[in-house]
Amino acid sequence: MKKLVIEKEKLINNILALKAEAAATNTKLIAMLKGNGYGLGLGTFAHILTENGVDTISVCLLEEARALREDGIAAEILLLSPTCDLSEAKEAISLGITCAVGSEDSCAILDIAAEQLGVKAKAHLAIDTGFGRFGFLYSEMPAAAKRINEAEHIEITGTFTHLSDAFGDAKNSMLQYERFMAALDALKANGIAPGLRHMCNSCGFLRFKNLRLDAARIGSAFLGRLPIQTNVKLEKIAYLESCICETKLLPAGFNIGYANTYKTKRETRIGVVPVGYMDGFGVSKVNDTFRFSDIVRYTINSAKALFRDNAVYVRVNGVRCRVLGRISMFNIIVDLTDTDAQTGDEVILECNPILIDASLMREYK
Repeated sequence: MKKLVIEKEKLINNILALKAEAAATNTKLIAMLKGNGYGLGLGTFAHILTENGVDTISVCLLEEARALREDGIAAEILLLSPTCDLSEAKEAISLGITCAVGSEDSCAILDIAAEQLGVKAKAHLAIDTGFGRFGFLYSEMPAAAKRINEAEHIEITGTFTHLSDAFGDAKNSMLQYERFMAALDALKANGIAPGLRHMCNSCGFLRFKNLRLDAARIGSAFLGRLPIQTNVKLEKIAYLESCICETKLLPAGFNIGYANTYKTKRETRIGVVPVGYMDGFGVSKVNDTFRFSDIVRYTINSAKALFRDNAVYVRVNGVRCRVLGRISMFNIIVDLTDTDAQTGDEVILECNPILIDASLMREYK
């Protein structure tokens, strides 16, 4: 038995706390539900958000938008990834999705799709101010504005950009803000009203009140999982729950797990828990940046790790128990020596919900 447990009351408290913070600057919250709703389950999470006053949801994939509509979500859905596929554009329009336009090609495709359907497609303009992904370059606004003005079957209802370093050096976010403002001015000068302006993600929203503009896209903050400190009271809302499926007594000097990384130092009573890295437990992002400053930071952090307890722990019947040996694909071994835990007893595991396999059962309680 294993499942991801989401504490609904804590989630709702986080939603309400973020809404109150947004109200202080008259900022609209757009819920970001990429990655299976940050691992919480797309449809269920969306219903809780809309029931608590969040009326716009953003996703990255057309499949996510389709699934939300099929699950009865009537709120505005913003598809943040522009498409250059005609059939995708037509489906998005038919589903009542607000699309993103971030290039001449995506603008042309959406215009053609809307013309063929005999409607006007609602769209948000994507502006690239320093992320290097989707969006018209901020410096190319006059040419972009000309193409947008030629698209007779598109109605611009918003304009957005994406912060690349909202959790890092503030000067990077301020530079993107200045570029975004310049791009908005260029749009206005060419007769295009920008509509709803948004650039902040969770970290940007909580760090930079002056960058909140008309709306902010919030994802990880709903889960209470942030790489920054904040005065907004947010709680972590989810954990993995499993149980002890087998126990036994091992002698001193006995190997546990792959690669012989751990040998018992004494007679040890162990418990097997049917959770492993295939479920997302113990999975983490790799170091994937290689600037000199990043390499130095990784090296320093690795050195610091030599002087701290790096063992993984879980809670068995509320008691903190160490994981012994390596995390396997489907199992972990925990030390039960100083507990009275038995087969079938509850095990609670700390986790990041977005990394938990989507096939694992989600339970709201």
